[in-house]
Amino acid sequence: MNKNFSLILNVVLAIAVAVLYYLHFSSPKGAEAVAESNDSTSTKPATVLAPKEIKESKIVYVNLDVLNEKYEYIQEVSASAKAEQRSLESQYQSKAQKLQDDYVAYQTKAQQGLLSENQARTEEEALMKRKEELDQLELKNQALMERIQEKTDEMNENLKAYIKDYNKNSGYHYVLGYSNSPLSQLLLADDSLDITQEILEGLNTQYREQKGKKK
Repeated sequence: MNKNFSLILNVVLAIAVAVLYYLHFSSPKGAEAVAESNDSTSTKPATVLAPKEIKESKIVYVNLDVLNEKYEYIQEVSASAKAEQRSLESQYQSKAQKLQDDYVAYQTKAQQGLLSENQARTEEEALMKRKEELDQLELKNQALMERIQEKTDEMNENLKAYIKDYNKNSGYHYVLGYSNSPLSQLLLADDSLDITQEILEGLNTQYREQKGKKK
């Protein structure tokens, strides 16, 4: 069986050598032509059509970082939200720590047999009630986050509406939003195209008028 296998292997190798020999010597011109063709393809530049028309566009931008810092509407909403959030966090941390301490004390007394059945039930009910108070504080914080999102959406709509009215006189094709955030899609901005100050002044003037009407 081993002799047969060796014979078959030798035949296969002989055929392979013959094929390689044929490919190498049979058509050198064809091989050179293919090589030349590949070289010419790799060096030939891709076809780029010339533009039929150079379009004129007027583009400006608004620095969103400046608006976040100086737009009075954002300042007031942010200050109010931060104050409420600090209050909720302070209450939550204080109540949570007190609840944990009292629960540990309850467990210790229960393990030492210092509580009657009625006393244990009373303390458990008190602990559960205070746990519910913590849950309510969490819900209040969640509601605060939702209000902040609503205010953010409202601010964005105000900004878009103001720029739309502003652009009736300016006729810009694009008004882009610029930010120093690494997530910003606008990577470079020419200072000469910055209209942030005009937009900021207009937004603050409009906001003050709206506040005056509400009083």
